[in-house]
Amino acid sequence: MLILTIGMVAIAGLLAVTTQMQIGAREAARSTRLAQDKIDELMKLNFTSDPEVAIGGDLTSNVANHSETPLTGVTLRWAVSAGPTNDLRVLTLRVVNLRTQQYRQTDLTTIIRKW
Repeated sequence: MLILTIGMVAIAGLLAVTTQMQIGAREAARSTRLAQDKIDELMKLNFTSDPEVAIGGDLTSNVANHSETPLTGVTLRWAVSAGPTNDLRVLTLRVVNLRTQQYRQTDLTTIIRKW
């Protein structure tokens, strides 16, 4: 009975760690999906008429037209800088996810084109 009890306690501890790791992986995947969705949305906008793709923004603080909070505890921030040519811009998007203990910050950088 003692051996069985020790084994069950060890399994219970392993279950807690596994659950935390699964939550972290799910939130990291959610952060990546949110970032990709936002990049897809921003790629469709016009450089001259949409303030979301105007040059500016900050990755460390919320700036009007360059940040949003799609979920509680999750913040998207993006910075747009001039690209190598007039019809290109460099977009860096940061997802800050406070819902996870690991991988709280995800950054993606891409080039968007004026259509």
